[in-house]
Amino acid sequence: NIICYRSRKMALLLETTLGDVVIDLDLDGSPTLCRNLLKLAKARYYTNTLLYSIQPGRFCQLGDPKGDGTGGCSIYGLIDSIHGPGRKLRDETRSTKRFLKSDGRKLTKSELQEKGRVVAIEMGGVSDTIGSQFIITTDSGEGRALDGLTNLDTNNASLATNGEEERQSFFSLGVISEDENDVLGKINALYCDKEGRPYADVRIIRAHILDDPYEDPVGMEQVLESRKITLLQPTDLPEKDVACARWLASASPEYKRPSGEIVEIRISAVEALAEEDEKKRQEQLLEKEDKSRAVVLEMLGDLPSADMKPPENVLFVCKLNSVTDDEDLQLIFSRFDPEAKAEIIRDPVTGDSLQYAFIEFATKEQCTEAYFKMNNALIDDRRIKVDFSQSVAKVWNKYAKRRRMNGNGTGQVEHVSRGQQKNRNESIDRGPAKSVRQGVICDRGRSGDRLRREAESTRD
Repeated sequence: NIICYRSRKMALLLETTLGDVVIDLDLDGSPTLCRNLLKLAKARYYTNTLLYSIQPGRFCQLGDPKGDGTGGCSIYGLIDSIHGPGRKLRDETRSTKRFLKSDGRKLTKSELQEKGRVVAIEMGGVSDTIGSQFIITTDSGEGRALDGLTNLDTNNASLATNGEEERQSFFSLGVISEDENDVLGKINALYCDKEGRPYADVRIIRAHILDDPYEDPVGMEQVLESRKITLLQPTDLPEKDVACARWLASASPEYKRPSGEIVEIRISAVEALAEEDEKKRQEQLLEKEDKSRAVVLEMLGDLPSADMKPPENVLFVCKLNSVTDDEDLQLIFSRFDPEAKAEIIRDPVTGDSLQYAFIEFATKEQCTEAYFKMNNALIDDRRIKVDFSQSVAKVWNKYAKRRRMNGNGTGQVEHVSRGQQKNRNESIDRGPAKSVRQGVICDRGRSGDRLRREAESTRD
């Protein structure tokens, strides 16, 4: 199913690696330049060309089949490159008709600061050198986009140093009218090398013409034939869309990169995005599994809340020397917080240090500072390790205490505190002690009776 869009407002759709954008061409302000752009798109000149340079916060450059900013030509240069029997293509960059004159509407001062401006550029700032290359501004505001720039050298933008310096002219091609996937934002955020080229290749997959009000220049048919592009026949379209047959193709060549591209191939942005999406998917899966385990623990009563997180003001310290005590550790960490509390974890039976501890600070900032400065510090001839605590023991103790207060008589498990356990033990200890004492008294009574009987028999 082929749909024809007839509109003088939506003239060109760029299908890129990062998504689609629609350009409203400035047909009234720069008719010659817009005609050049549309006819190059019709000839599939932009198919799989690189987005070869990005100036973050300002613009991206595209439209060069070579991929380094030195190539490209106008539609007339492309037509002129066809010569001789068989209409073979030669190097269009050597054509005397390679460039167009700098004839178009110049951007106003306010437009130079706008995001989404599509601009025809002169190569090296030289007048009358407009070919296939253009730029799209990716940000807006003062000092952004094209504001303050004097010229655009290849992969290098220079700023004006004084108000009298001659500025390069920026000619309007149009403006981005639709960018549903925030393609410009994604382009502006790409990682690039020192020359401005993205580390992951971003390409114009195809430039689709939505409306072309201009007649083809002489020789356009030969260009389409040489590039193996077959247009639709008027009979292939509904009667209301017959006019679209002038630019809609039924077949065109498929290739991964232009034949004239001279730069090295890098990883495709599609593959890079697929890897990034896979990492995000794995992270989301792990987070979901952790959440499920936490919910189960909450249902079993082993965790107060599935959303509970460890405190941000507590450090975990390990690899301590067994002779290090709480007071020493607290004194060392008091440089970050005078009120810091240190607790070395000890064996409940022997009381020996287990050689790890928790340090509690008043604020998160104090805790962070201590983490960066105390990790791998030397304490009592031991190189300690410091990390942020992942323990929720203190929160759990508070939760368990509330359960003890509310659990009696409700069928819940009763959690006995240390004090309660101590009292119970004492009462248990008093029971047997009393029996022993009673036994001693009885033994003493029996011994007295025996002595009295022996005394009376002696007396007899």
